[in-house]
Formats: sequence, structure tokens, C-alpha cells
Amino acid sequence: MLTIVLPDALEAAVTAAAHRSGMSIDDYLAAVCADSLSLEIDRARVDSYLAGTTMVSHERANSWLTDLAAGNRSECPR
Repeated sequence: MLTIVLPDALEAAVTAAAHRSGMSIDDYLAAVCADSLSLEIDRARVDSYLAGTTMVSHERANSWLTDLAAGNRSECPR
């Protein structure tokens, strides 16, 4: 459980956005946090790539893309 205090204007904006999306405020904030963390992971992966770290093999990436094109969604290989 996490409790946060938001400035009034931000709280009103979050409440309105949650309402527009048809989600509870808790679910909406959880989704926003998950999206933000996913972006941070992606940024770290790009930084790692730029630093020369070995990445996913072409074969694994190609297999994942083939599955994705066939409608079989799964997490991107890392």
C-alpha cells in the first residue's frame, strides 16, 4: 500500500483522467506508474545498447516478431 499526497490541481487532473478512462483512481495511477517504469526500463536498455552491451540475438528477435505478426503477443525479449 502506498499513500501519496498530490497538489490540488494535479489531483483534480488525475481524477478527471481516471474518470474519462473508466478506471478507478487507484487503477489509473497503477497503470500510469507501470507505463512510466516501462519507459525507464526501455531508456536503460537504449543506454546499455549505446554503451556497447550485447543485446538480444537476431534469431530471438526475429522469432518474437514472427509470433507478434501472427497475433501471439508476449513480452519483448530482453
